[in-house]
Order: sequence, then structure tokens, then C-alpha cells
Amino acid sequence: MKTIKKPLLSVRKLPKQQRSKKMVEAILQASAHILEQGVEPFTTNHIAKKAGVSIGSLYQYFPNADAIMAALIEFHVEEEISSAQHILSTRPQSARQTLQQLILAFVEAHAKAPRLTAQLHTLAPLFGLQDYLAHSRNLQATQIAEALNLPESEVQIAVIAIEGVVLAMLTQNPKCLRDDEFINRLFAIAQALLRPKD
Repeated sequence: MKTIKKPLLSVRKLPKQQRSKKMVEAILQASAHILEQGVEPFTTNHIAKKAGVSIGSLYQYFPNADAIMAALIEFHVEEEISSAQHILSTRPQSARQTLQQLILAFVEAHAKAPRLTAQLHTLAPLFGLQDYLAHSRNLQATQIAEALNLPESEVQIAVIAIEGVVLAMLTQNPKCLRDDEFINRLFAIAQALLRPKD
């Protein structure tokens, strides 16, 4: 199975003790809050202050704000992939039902924090992370194609189409992500492009 390439930016060291893990979690939560609010600059000083940690403590784990951004995007991507892999690995249903579950999971991953998710996707190219996002999307498409016995090229197109619509709605009308009719339309797109056999 193909694995996803990690962003080139990374933490200085991984937290091992529970206290350290909580501090890193607080840093990431503060970073997410700053991005979601869009008021304060995304700098290590502002992030440390928001997290209630010293700037020295922050630098123990993150060399700069770019590395924190990379960690946020990596968490978002890994959450999407983990959810999709769980659906594909426990697939007792038809291809159509599996596609519905995959679409629901993808939309939910974006709907629970629409402003934050929109910011992550918007800012990713500025931090040189667009290739990482593209690679994760291609990986998911490959796994879906293999699991459902569908042409990979068609799944790639369907994933790009559905992702494009969902990302557009994050900024234009995030409330519609909770609308059953919107989900049904996404499923119609997938069906039209993929024509699942069962």
C-alpha cells in the first residue's frame, strides 16, 4: 500500500511525556483558533501567548510558524485518510453505499470547522504544502479505486470534483454542508463519473 509523504517542515522533536503532549496539543489548538478567527497574525509569539506557553517551550517542538502550519495540515489530512481507510476496510456494503459513506465522511471532516479548513487549504500553497495536499488526495483516490475495483483515473477525477465543490462551499455557504440535498448532489456527481457496478 502506498504511504503519504510527510511535509518537509516538521517538529524539532516528538513529545513523549504526557505533559509535553498536552503542551503540543495546546499549541496546535491555539494555532487553529488564530487561523479560524483570522484576527491575530499567525506568528510563533502570538501562538505561544494564546497557548499559554513560553516562546522557548514552543521552539522546543516547532522551529517556526511554518512547521506549526504543516502540523495542522498534516493532522487534517491524516484524519481524512484514517476515516476513509476505516470505511474501506470494514466494507460490508455495496460500492454505492460505500461511496455514500466516503462522501459523508469527507464532508463531515470539513463541516465541523469550516472556517479553519478553508484557511488551511487557502494557506497551504503559501507554505509550500500544495504538493502534500495533492499527494494525499491522489493516495485516497488510489485506495478507493483498488477497494471498489474502479478505474483509478476516473476516481481521481471524481475526488477532485467533489473536493472542489466542498472547498468552494466552505467559504460561500458552509451551512449547506449539513444539508442532505447537498450530500445527494455530491453522490450524484460520484455516480455519474464512476458508475459503480453494485
